[in-house]
Amino acid sequence: MHSITETCVVSVPKDTVFKFLSSVENLPKWSTQFIQDVSSVDGKYKAVTPIGEVFLRFEVDSKAGLIDIYAGPTEQHMMSAYLRIVSFSENSTGIMFTFFQWDDIDNMTWQIFCEWIKIEVGNIKKHFS
Repeated sequence: MHSITETCVVSVPKDTVFKFLSSVENLPKWSTQFIQDVSSVDGKYKAVTPIGEVFLRFEVDSKAGLIDIYAGPTEQHMMSAYLRIVSFSENSTGIMFTFFQWDDIDNMTWQIFCEWIKIEVGNIKKHFS
């Protein structure tokens, strides 16, 4: 199984970064390649993406700085991506975004996702600059 991790460091407190990135509603602001729109219906999130409409679910742990993002065509079939937010000092925060090539992701789609994750982390860095 292949994986990709992209990182950046921003001069912003961890809590500020975590609050922004752990909000599903903020996805279109930084995940510009994958998320075109997010909506909530009956407490469940859906997103419009280049590969169609997907369900979204976040599992977060603010103390540990973990944001697990799940997306998929059904609530039973979701792939995950992982954000880790780490405080280096009062105003220095590291962000790591990891994605795996799951069995149902072909190599061409994987290459596209690898390019997108670089752009998305760049968008996060720009947002906090």
